[in-house]
Amino acid sequence: ARAMKELWDKFPVILKASSGSQTGVGVVINESEKSLHATVQMIKLLNKNIDLILQEYVKIEYDVRAVVLDGKVIASMKRNVAEGDFRSNASLGATTEEHELTELEKFECENAAKLVNGKLIGVDFMPAKNREKEQPYILEVNSMPGFSGIERSTKDKSVTSEILKTYMNKENWR
Repeated sequence: ARAMKELWDKFPVILKASSGSQTGVGVVINESEKSLHATVQMIKLLNKNIDLILQEYVKIEYDVRAVVLDGKVIASMKRNVAEGDFRSNASLGATTEEHELTELEKFECENAAKLVNGKLIGVDFMPAKNREKEQPYILEVNSMPGFSGIERSTKDKSVTSEILKTYMNKENWR
């Protein structure tokens, strides 16, 4: 009830587990208070100790994922919302393409990773209308991002190879 008041009782809303699965599975859109209540009851029946996140639903055509490795953005991609869905996970059929970040977007993604003390982080965001001057809207900071979509999107480098090179150096094993 308190969470919905903070969202101004505005539906639809997104409900998801606080620890994700890299696939968008377990992310549910609820159109009404009745469906939200029933969904929470079902989830709590299966796992009464699960932590849930409730988010405002924002209709978008795409979001952007930036991969941050040791404090620096190493790749980014545009993730188009999957046809007939509200999610933009490549594992659910969303198409991806390479996406060049502005300096402000890079700074905000690197800062988001720093705030969670992340070494290898996926930062998902919605770009601002004026990408050069306005901060992006950070949607999620992922501690275990999937790489299949970004591998397909980055044509001139392998993100996985770059990650492996970093961690093959034992000095980076902190």
